[in-house]
Amino acid sequence: MAKPGKKKKRWFLRFLIFVVICMALFFSAAYVSYDYLTKYGIDYAATGKLEIPKEQQIEIEIPQGYTTTDIVNLLHREGFVEYPWLFKFLSKLNGYDGKYKAGKHIISKELNYEGLMIVLTNKPLANPSIDVRIPEGFTVVELLDYLSERDIIDRDRFESLCETAIKKYKFLENVPDRKYPLEGYLYPDTYKFDLEWTEEEMVDRLLREFDSIFKPEYYERAEELGMTVDEVVTLASLIEMEAKYEQDYKKISSVFHNRLKSRGFPRLESDATVQYARIMAGLGRTQTVLYKDLEIDSPYNTYKHEGLPPGPICSPRVEAIEAALYPEDTNYYFFFSPPDGTVIYNESITGHNRDLIKYGMKN
Repeated sequence: MAKPGKKKKRWFLRFLIFVVICMALFFSAAYVSYDYLTKYGIDYAATGKLEIPKEQQIEIEIPQGYTTTDIVNLLHREGFVEYPWLFKFLSKLNGYDGKYKAGKHIISKELNYEGLMIVLTNKPLANPSIDVRIPEGFTVVELLDYLSERDIIDRDRFESLCETAIKKYKFLENVPDRKYPLEGYLYPDTYKFDLEWTEEEMVDRLLREFDSIFKPEYYERAEELGMTVDEVVTLASLIEMEAKYEQDYKKISSVFHNRLKSRGFPRLESDATVQYARIMAGLGRTQTVLYKDLEIDSPYNTYKHEGLPPGPICSPRVEAIEAALYPEDTNYYFFFSPPDGTVIYNESITGHNRDLIKYGMKN
């Protein structure tokens, strides 16, 4: 018969073995679980890459301003995370909180929690984009042709937007009624357009650029001159089309300003406005404006009508806008450009005709 003391020792020994086995199983399970949840961290640290097979790739977008909790809830809803509390715990433990990047990411349902954390804290996918140059001096009609020929826009949709009286921006608040209210405001520059952008987003990008270059003091200066913003942009568009070199902008501006205030020469007589009248009549530009072109019946024909035309005749650059607002102080009422691109100015019709003959531009 075994003694009571030996029985107690055997029972304690069995209990101890049982506890050791349970602890071993627990720590083994914990190790395996933690290794599953975090093993990508080791792989990524060693290689700097986390490859996801193409057939497993799923795109997910993290909105701007999302917290870790927001991200976990999103992943849980989409079936990527089974235990949100565990993801949040590991995210904090492993130092990922506050490092998640908004934007589109490629993930997989095969990724464990560490893999998801690694992907979502790395740079998001760059949206496919193209560089698009909006040339200075283009009319809406010419821009429609230019962009549609390159398959950048749906022509009808883009034109419909240009025909819309958008009041979103201050500079468009008082644009008068005309075929293209946005004429003159689709700012010329080189842009990076996302391939997924709609025509609305493209137009808004051009208008935002105009908004950024049209400084607050420009509004004040326009008021000092007794001009609306639309009149300033209209005058700037004439300057843009008439001047080949930037050094002539403010002098040409002075000629137009002098004429606008003049009783003797109330018509601007700008060939550039006649070209616009031709475009709007469906005739297109001509290399040289002929006398017959001066007879075109259009409110844009400044040989027939006094003052500024009804609106801009192209999209001017900021330099032309500044010239319209701050002309040089001169007494010039006439200018013309010989073939070499220089500009000849005169204060009188006599001097103007003399120089036209001198340069072989008049008999």
